[in-house]
Amino acid sequence: MQSLDSPKHRPPPIAEQPRSRKKRRQNPKTINEPKSLIGEVISSVQSQKASGIHVPPMTPPQPSTTHQTGLFTGAHDFVMTHPSLYADSRSYTYIMSGQPVLERLRSAGTPEAGLDSAARYPLPRCYPSTRKSIQGRLLKWLLDMPHKWRMIWLFGPAGVGKSAVAQTFAEAAKDRGLLAVSYFFSSTQGEKRSDPLRIIPTLAYQMAIHSDHYKSAITRKLTSDPSVLDATLEAQFRGLIDEPFLQLASHQVHPFGTVSAGGLIKEAAQKPYLPLLWLICSRPERHLKSTFSRLEYVHVCRREELVINNELRADVERFMRARFKEIHHNYQDTVTVSIDNPWPSESDLAIILEQVSGHFVVASVAERYVGDPSVGDPEAQLISLLSMLRGLCEVSASNPLEALDVFYSRILSKVSESAIPLVTQVLALLSHDLDSIGNKGSLTHRKLTTRELWLFLRINQPRFYSIMQRLHSVVDIPPPADASNRGLTFYHKSFPDYLTSLWRSGKHFVSEDQARQCQLACSLHWYNLILQFKNPTRVTANEYQNAEFMLNAWFRGIPDRKILSNYSELLSDQYRYSTVPKGNAFDSDSFHALHDFDFSLMLDQNEYTDFNILLMFAVNLAQDIRASPHFIRTKIKDEIVDPKLLYHLSVLTDGKSIEPLDLTATDLFDDMEEKTVKFVIVGNGSKSGLACISKGLRVGPIKWDWQVIWLNAALPPTEERMQEYMGWNNQIAVRQ
Repeated sequence: MQSLDSPKHRPPPIAEQPRSRKKRRQNPKTINEPKSLIGEVISSVQSQKASGIHVPPMTPPQPSTTHQTGLFTGAHDFVMTHPSLYADSRSYTYIMSGQPVLERLRSAGTPEAGLDSAARYPLPRCYPSTRKSIQGRLLKWLLDMPHKWRMIWLFGPAGVGKSAVAQTFAEAAKDRGLLAVSYFFSSTQGEKRSDPLRIIPTLAYQMAIHSDHYKSAITRKLTSDPSVLDATLEAQFRGLIDEPFLQLASHQVHPFGTVSAGGLIKEAAQKPYLPLLWLICSRPERHLKSTFSRLEYVHVCRREELVINNELRADVERFMRARFKEIHHNYQDTVTVSIDNPWPSESDLAIILEQVSGHFVVASVAERYVGDPSVGDPEAQLISLLSMLRGLCEVSASNPLEALDVFYSRILSKVSESAIPLVTQVLALLSHDLDSIGNKGSLTHRKLTTRELWLFLRINQPRFYSIMQRLHSVVDIPPPADASNRGLTFYHKSFPDYLTSLWRSGKHFVSEDQARQCQLACSLHWYNLILQFKNPTRVTANEYQNAEFMLNAWFRGIPDRKILSNYSELLSDQYRYSTVPKGNAFDSDSFHALHDFDFSLMLDQNEYTDFNILLMFAVNLAQDIRASPHFIRTKIKDEIVDPKLLYHLSVLTDGKSIEPLDLTATDLFDDMEEKTVKFVIVGNGSKSGLACISKGLRVGPIKWDWQVIWLNAALPPTEERMQEYMGWNNQIAVRQ
């Protein structure tokens, strides 16, 4: 077997290129420099959530005759042989921004996208004895030397098993000690896994885990230049992949040339001495077809198409026969057909296979539907399945997955009428990636566990499992014992695709607005509890005890109330802004949550942002015919509360009068002039608060579009708030 480090593959040493000076994390869609092929490929793949991207593989290092342990020594693919870079284990723990360097690298990446990540459970795999042909071709490509192709684009339509093929191949490479890194995109498990700027740090972290020499190089690189983690995609590649390998090469490890910022994948694939092989899996989207059809890819990239052919249909049949046999065995006491006889009958199986039409995803939904443990009656489920399929004479040419849509529609129609509103909320949040906590893009952002999700929706455990019981064939629902560790996931992307397509799902359609309204209603409920918990002297004892009980239920096991409060603030921050588009009508839950919100507790809550604020939602609510006529006002309507609020406003402004918000304006906020201050009273009765709102003023060195000082009737404004208003007034005076 020929090593990639053989003399004929070894180029002359190339000097290390200057380090990128870019410091800022930029979206690759907005940078001005020409878009590189790696940026285009990765962005294209992630934009349509490809099944997986793999960079296999790496082997354990082998000693040379000079007793040097090699980085990726002897590997066929992600390979580097006989490195002589000094290894200093102490460098692995250098501190960067308060964290060990590798931990910082890990947090900048997406561990959830890895091969064995629990976040990807259940892992897609090829069923035993299926997909042998494609797996054989991929393994031959992996093991053959020298490599004719440095890249394979594996593509195929939805439902043919691309993710399963990618997972199984990566596991096979890992079993042979050849897998270096893998990255699986997802559109249903959080935005982190579809963020192109997290891909390179993820790959770098995984390589560091496999190789001590690379670990040392990458640690030193990040210690000297941590800004690379916030750089563009191309700069990340140079800093985290290219430059560390060049450092190894400078120590006579495995010298090879630099990879330019443009065309990184293509450049990597063209250089036989660069130890990289690429497997990219996706649907055959038009923009990807265009990219991989370019002349520069012709000699470096091989195409592998997963087509619906007789071999695939035979694999699907093998899978379905085996799964039905397992179901029959598990329910032999309830199925009337003897375990010694075939079930289902050959004629019934033929009907199923005809409509499955070689799509593994359809086959998987069908067998899960029949074996649904929440129903526990596979014979009845089989009859139901057959009745669905007999209505389909043949698979529609315009929609090859028509049978799948029929399955999804029937499954949802089995949900009880009383459970539909809550099920819709759950599916809407999952489908639009809003089942999460923390600000998106921050290190604190993560998916909610199943238990956190039902608490967020204010559902108890028995009710949650009751409403979700009919969805086991399309949603992976962890049992109660695992609910605190795992979130809900769709078995296949085709289900949220169905739910979010109005023409496909009809009455089962879930819009983004539905998801955001649900998010808003629940977050307002929790935010109100947070304010009650933080202000025990301003609420009744019962209200405080209820808030404490509910928040401790959410953050079970957190004894420190300060920590609880901080976590609660994190919970509220992500939902208060940009939740419902301006002008949208509120649904019933959102309406009641805002109408019942205690605005008097907003005292001392700083609000400044360039986007929506709670006050904007409240004003929008006032336009709803269901709102009380004086929910929003600028004159005395409540004879007890309003005079006190206006008096406290005069204290805040030191007696200076300010204009009320013009409630007759077409757009109450956009029609405000820059560097002005207005006031408005919001809320019902004792839950009212007065909002003093500024537009286009500064807090210290920062200029915000909107700032709000909240007042309540019970307490005068603090000295701090008066100083804040004085700062506003000074800016207005300068303007005048």
